[in-house]
Amino acid sequence: MDPEIPDGYAADGEIDYEGPDPVWLQLVAILVARIRRGDYPPRRAIPSESQIMGEFGIARGTARKAIAFLAAQGLVRTVQGRGSFVEPEQTAPEGGEPTA
Repeated sequence: MDPEIPDGYAADGEIDYEGPDPVWLQLVAILVARIRRGDYPPRRAIPSESQIMGEFGIARGTARKAIAFLAAQGLVRTVQGRGSFVEPEQTAPEGGEPTA
């Protein structure tokens, strides 16, 4: 069972190293908030692991784990050598399930 993305982390938020949530999960929440706010539009790249490391002062493994979680949730798609790109939001046709 995947952990839930915690509430309470704003798009402009900072990592709380003393907080109850793991650092990688806080990072996920911040990146999701930025995606929802439109900072990273559909089909456009989110920051690279290196950029995330620089912005938040975290280890590469932490950045990688957060991006992998976003990919597992279907929020981004990682393309080797290119980066991770925001997936378009899935919309449901009238009376139906969301389409892929």
